[in-house]
Amino acid sequence: MQWDERFHVSVNQRAAGVVILNEQRELLLVREKGSAGQEKTGLWHIPSGTVEDGENPQDAAIREAFEETGLRVQLIKFLGAYLGRFPDGALILRHVWLAQPPPGQALSPAFTHEIAEARYIGKTEFDALYDEGLVRMYHTKLMYEDALRAAGKD
Repeated sequence: MQWDERFHVSVNQRAAGVVILNEQRELLLVREKGSAGQEKTGLWHIPSGTVEDGENPQDAAIREAFEETGLRVQLIKFLGAYLGRFPDGALILRHVWLAQPPPGQALSPAFTHEIAEARYIGKTEFDALYDEGLVRMYHTKLMYEDALRAAGKD
């Protein structure tokens, strides 16, 4: 039996990103510069962004990691696709991978007009930022937990 559009969800946007953990189980997050009045200004999130037309999510995740952190990453494991909603109601499907940079790379965001800071944050600090409403997406917490399990570090 074929199911019609009543049984499917139209997703307006696609995004891709990476979760990077260091040896201390800290999560790499970036903080948005944004501009006056933007809801995302000053908020933390994983390196991620829009999948461009004609781009596959894997390439978008690698590109976004470089743009936002300066790291050339290798995708290790697909963590999942997380469905969310923008404040205007539009749905977004974010594809996320556990990723790892080669040793010795320094954090140095390429898109300094977008990213104020990139750094590793431990679980206690992450939980405090999350509780204060300074983590941009609810799913970031789920992604962190999924990455810890996938990396065998939970």
